[in-house]
Amino acid sequence: MTIFVNLLLNEQESTKMSDKNRLSFYKRQYAEYSDKLRANNKNQKFYVVLRLATFILLIFAPLIFINDIPVLAGLLFVLLFSLFLYFVKRFNSIEKKGHYLSCLIEINQNEIEAIRGNFSSFDDGRDYIDTGHPFSYDLDIFGPDSFFNVMNRCVTPKGKDTLAEMLLHPSVQPAVIRRRQKAFSELGEKQEFCQHFIATGKMYMEEHEDRFQLLRFVNSPSRFTRNRGVVFASGILPLLTIGVLGLVLAGILPFYGFTVLFLFQLVLTGLLNKRINEIHSLVTRRLSSLKKYGKLLNIIQDNDFNAPMLKSVQRYLRCEGMSPSDHIKKLSNIVNAFDNRLNIIAAVLLNGLFLWDINCVLFLERWNRKHRKNLPVWLDSVARMDAYTSFGVFTFNNPGFAFPCPLTEGPVIEAVCLGHPLIPEKERVCNDLIIEDDGRFVIITGANMAGKSTFLRTAGMALIMAMAGAPVCAGEFRFRIMEVWSSMRTNDSLSRNESYFYAELKRLKNLIERIANGARVFVLLDEILKGTNNTDKQKGSVALLEQMLKMGATGIVATHDLLLTELENNFQGRIINKCFDVEIAGEKIYFDYILRDGVTSQMNAMVLMKQMGLLRISTSFA
Repeated sequence: MTIFVNLLLNEQESTKMSDKNRLSFYKRQYAEYSDKLRANNKNQKFYVVLRLATFILLIFAPLIFINDIPVLAGLLFVLLFSLFLYFVKRFNSIEKKGHYLSCLIEINQNEIEAIRGNFSSFDDGRDYIDTGHPFSYDLDIFGPDSFFNVMNRCVTPKGKDTLAEMLLHPSVQPAVIRRRQKAFSELGEKQEFCQHFIATGKMYMEEHEDRFQLLRFVNSPSRFTRNRGVVFASGILPLLTIGVLGLVLAGILPFYGFTVLFLFQLVLTGLLNKRINEIHSLVTRRLSSLKKYGKLLNIIQDNDFNAPMLKSVQRYLRCEGMSPSDHIKKLSNIVNAFDNRLNIIAAVLLNGLFLWDINCVLFLERWNRKHRKNLPVWLDSVARMDAYTSFGVFTFNNPGFAFPCPLTEGPVIEAVCLGHPLIPEKERVCNDLIIEDDGRFVIITGANMAGKSTFLRTAGMALIMAMAGAPVCAGEFRFRIMEVWSSMRTNDSLSRNESYFYAELKRLKNLIERIANGARVFVLLDEILKGTNNTDKQKGSVALLEQMLKMGATGIVATHDLLLTELENNFQGRIINKCFDVEIAGEKIYFDYILRDGVTSQMNAMVLMKQMGLLRISTSFA
C-alpha cells in the first residue's frame, strides 16, 4: 500500500508539473499570436489609408494634365491604377494573415480552457452515438463530456468521421497499432505543425456535403469533351466573335454581324444549359472547400516526417508534374471562373463573347478525366492527417499517459496506475489491474458510488485507446488485443415494444453469439440482469458467468450480488474477487476509490438514503 501511495503521489506531482508546462506553452503561444495580430491590424489600417489615398489620386490626378499633356495623364492613370491594385492585393494578403492569426489565437485559447476542464469549444461527436454498438455508448466514447469531446480537434467533416471510425473500430493488428503510436508520438512533438494544420482548416468553411458533391463531380460522365462539335465550337466561335468585333470597331464590318454571333453563342449556351446547370450544382459553393483542401495538402507535402505511417500519407500525394495542392488550386480557379455565371450581366457578356459556361465545363471535364482517381485519394489523405492530428494534440496534452505494449502472449491486461482519462487529473485515483490469461473474470463488489462502474469504464476505455494507437491513462499498460463488449446502460424501447429486461437479454445474446463464433472478447458487465427480480437475477447471473467461463471469455463484472463471488470456489484461479470499500462513520461515508483484493464488507444504501432525506419525509393524510 505504501508503494502504491508513493507512486500515486509521484504521479500527481508530475501531473501538476505537466499541467504547468502545457498551460505555459499555450499561454506563450496565445500571447505571441496576439502580439502579431495587433501588429498585423496596424499594418492593415496603414494599407487602408494607402489604398484610399491612391484611389483619390487615381480619380483626380490625371485630370490635371488631361488637357495640356494627355500622354502624361494616361501614364499617370496607368501608374496609379497599378499601384492601387498592388495595395488592394497587399491589403487582402494582410487581411488573410489576420484571419489565420485569429484562428491560432482561438486554438490556444481553447486549449487553455481544455486544461481547465472546459471542452465546450470542441465537437462532442453526438451524431455518432449508437446505443446498439458493442461498447461506445457504455464507455462514453461520444456525446457531451465524452472521450471524443476531449480528443477531437478535426477541421474537416471526413476527418471527424475518420477519428470516430478509429474509436468505433480500433485496430486488431499489433503492427498497425505500433505504427500509429510512432506517428502520434511524432505529431505530439510537432505542435507547430498541428496548430498550423488546424488553423488553416479553420479559415475555410466546409459543409458536410461538400466532399460528397465533389466526389459526385469526379464520377460524372464527360459528355462535353466527347462531343466534337461542342469542342470545335468552343474554340472557334469565341475567336470569330472577337475578330468580328474588332472589325466592327474598325468600321470594316457592320454591327449586326457581331450581333448575330453574340446571340448565336447565347442560344448555344441555352441549349446546353440543363447539363451545364447539373455540373455547376456539383461544384458551386465548393470553392471554400477546395481552397481548404489545397492548403492542407500543401502543408502535408511540405513537412518532413519520420514515422512510416505519416510518410505513407505523403506517398499517396506523389504525382507527376504539379503537386496535388497545385492541381486542387487549378480546379478551384476553374470553379471560381465558372461561378461568374451567377451574375446575370456577367453571364450574358461572357457567354455571348466567349461561350464561357461551355468552356468552363470543358476545363472541368478535362481536369476530371486526368484526376478522377486522384481526387478521392487526396481528400482521404487530408482526412487521415486531420484525424492523426487530433491524436497528436491528445498525446501532447497528456504527457503522463503511457503508450501501451500490445502482446501476442502473456497477460491479457497488465496495468500500473490505471486511471480514467475523463476524470480531472487532480481528482483521479489510479489502480493496478492484472488479468493473467484468457478465460478469467474479475468480479468487483462494493458499496454504491464506490467506483465499480467507473473502473469498468476505465478498463474498457484503456483497451479502446490502446487499440486505436493512443497513449493510455496509466503508468504502464500491456495488453493482448481483444474485442470489447459491454452491457452497462441497456435501454428499453417503447417504439419496439421492448422492456428493459428484454433489451438486456438481446444484448447478452449478441455477446454470447460473438464468443461462440470464436472471437476473443473482453467482457464488461455492470449488474447482470438488473431488469428482473432478485431470485432470477442471482440464478441467471451465475448461469451466464459460468457459461462465459466455459466458453473461454475474459472480462470484469461489477455487482452488488455477493453470491457471484462464491464462484471463486468453483473456478479456482479463474475468478478473481476485487472490491471497492468505503468507510462509514455514523452518517458520513468516506470513499478512497482504491481497488482491493477480496469481497466488500460495507454497504451504504441506508446511509445514502438518510443523507438524501428520504427516510425523514413524513406524509399526512386528510
